Amino acid sequence: MWKANKFVNILLWVLAIVSVALCGYAFIGCGNLDVVTQVPEMMEVINPMLVWSYILIGIAAVLTIFLPIPQMIENPKSAIGILVGILAFVVVVGVSYLFASEYLDPRLILPGQEVPSEGTVKFSDVNLISTYIMLGATILVTLASSVVNFLKLR
Repeated sequence: MWKANKFVNILLWVLAIVSVALCGYAFIGCGNLDVVTQVPEMMEVINPMLVWSYILIGIAAVLTIFLPIPQMIENPKSAIGILVGILAFVVVVGVSYLFASEYLDPRLILPGQEVPSEGTVKFSDVNLISTYIMLGATILVTLASSVVNFLKLR
């Protein structure tokens, strides 16, 4: 077995513990806040979770790039599968970028809230659309593999 498995396992536990602690902090901190009148206080509670999500995205990107390298060195044929996965991810993000809009409906802005920039709206749309695409692909692959396994057993 590859030696990085233990490292990844410990890293996952640490990330899970920090994530649960931040969620608890957010639930406790936002529990008594009014969404309309106490937006700045709510943002102070939610901002650590947003920063944590960016850290998690960075960790995932680094691990996605660097963890397969030893496997590609041991088995060069596996590099094709890894590169196809990375290419599929780039295609999903590219398609999401094409469909994303930089315009925000003014009715969605709460009173007293500042209007986000076009770049922020576009970035959020790209992330949401790519999440939807990947969720749909995950559901389709799960259903297809279940049907194929069912048919193989017959």
